[in-house]
Amino acid sequence: MIGWDIQDIIPDKPVELIGQYYQRISTSVRDPLAVTALAIDSGTGQSVMVSMDILYVEKDFQEEVRSAVHALIPDLDPKMIFLNATHIHSGPTWFAPFRWWAPAAHAMQPAEIRAFLLKRVVKAVENAWKARKPGGVSSASAYAVTGFCRRTLYADGHAEMYGKTNREDFLGVEAGNDPVVRMLFTWDAQNQLTGVVVNAACPSQVMEAQYAVSADFFGELRKRIRATYGDQVHVLAQLSAAGDQSPRNLPAQSKDEINYWNETGVIAIAQRLEKAVAEGYAAARSRIECSPVFRHTVIELELPVRRAGAEEYKAACEEVKRLTAGYPDFLTASRTLFAEFVKGTHDGEKRQPHGPFDNKELDFVQLENAQAVIKRFEEQDSRPPFSIEMHALRIEECAFVTNPFELYLDYGQAIIAQSRAKQTFVVQLACDTGSYLPTARAVTVGGYGALIINGIVGPEGGQMLTEASVKAIDQLWKG
Repeated sequence: MIGWDIQDIIPDKPVELIGQYYQRISTSVRDPLAVTALAIDSGTGQSVMVSMDILYVEKDFQEEVRSAVHALIPDLDPKMIFLNATHIHSGPTWFAPFRWWAPAAHAMQPAEIRAFLLKRVVKAVENAWKARKPGGVSSASAYAVTGFCRRTLYADGHAEMYGKTNREDFLGVEAGNDPVVRMLFTWDAQNQLTGVVVNAACPSQVMEAQYAVSADFFGELRKRIRATYGDQVHVLAQLSAAGDQSPRNLPAQSKDEINYWNETGVIAIAQRLEKAVAEGYAAARSRIECSPVFRHTVIELELPVRRAGAEEYKAACEEVKRLTAGYPDFLTASRTLFAEFVKGTHDGEKRQPHGPFDNKELDFVQLENAQAVIKRFEEQDSRPPFSIEMHALRIEECAFVTNPFELYLDYGQAIIAQSRAKQTFVVQLACDTGSYLPTARAVTVGGYGALIINGIVGPEGGQMLTEASVKAIDQLWKG
């Protein structure tokens, strides 16, 4: 039994576009944001996958969704509902850390956004569950380049996110990419297509530095799929491990490539995904399974918090001292440096043909980085492990396994390689947010995305997550 629903989550007033270190207030809407829900009920197992066009999913928000749905549909186990984000940087959120600026008075306020999104997500889950009808599933995969490693390496042994590649000391990018698009198609009793889960290893953030509300390339893909296959066809977007990925080929972006920082990039990547779906559709339509093996388990896992070392702490204290020298106090230094950072960003928006328009190497960011190390060091002995909720599903020969991180590509590739499934859908940014989970290689060379400020869990926890994910999938084939 399969059911789908989609709910638009288009704000009716300007919103804070979250995902950067500076304030952006929306000035237009390029395309609708959406919540998409897929309900599966085998009689002995249940699942409702929910994809949101948003930056992150918050654990407490997911629990509120579950509680509200349980009141409406008591026979649906609320633990079988899980949410994932497409990680757009061109939409609103309700829990942004407004530490550097105040929410804009004329924009939608965080409490409004939360209430608005909660209502739409609950409605999507309710409608999808009530829309269940007999049907079948089939899977496929195809190649479409969507993501590239965004971390550049230099001869002195350090890394930067979106660093310049035309420097003489540029050595290359830190990691590879995963061009495989994994798809699960759903069909009605007459073998007509009703929807497709599309899993790709790239965050949906071409528009991350623009001022328009947009669902980015997954939103464009939804529009194109419906135009080709009919309005009844849904698209549920999932991100595979892509914490170190972006939609840009950095060594080529200033050469002969189109601009992957604006709408042209949205269209180009959506076209590639559209071709992958067409290829998958042609293969999947001939092998529809109406009685697939279906299992869904939930695992609670505790991961160690990444620790700051004594030398790291000492260096951070010296860095704070250096950066705040000449200012009357830390707060004045932070505010002054932030103003310089914002000015530099807006200057970059005016003169640069493409992003990033901000500079994560400036003193304001370095001060924040150092302060985060100090805070972690002082709190880590009393801080409990980071608890995560992991979902593992088997749908015939496919496995789905979730995590709450911006998970570096290497971990996803290890999970996929060791999995017993013919196709493994790693689903990041699900059920909660743990921010970046970098590899040991990335931590060694530093740079944004691999620093203590960027995440809760480090490489030790990443290895534990990988092993737990593989074990959870393995159990689905033994059960």
